[in-house]
Amino acid sequence: MKKVLFVAAVAVLGLSSCKKDWTCSCTGTSGSANVATYSNTTKKLATDACKTYETNAKTVFPNIACEVK
Repeated sequence: MKKVLFVAAVAVLGLSSCKKDWTCSCTGTSGSANVATYSNTTKKLATDACKTYETNAKTVFPNIACEVK
């Protein structure tokens, strides 16, 4: 019985996604920071959105760098 409960607990934890709030912080050569928050999402989706933002921002600010925290 204990093995069944253990397997069930592991399965539930393995199938659940880690959704939480993520912050995309961008800095440029001027030292200013731009911050975007992605609420209740996975890290992969937040990272993809942050990279897209960085790519679009580089057309105006070529030295900008963004990272998810």
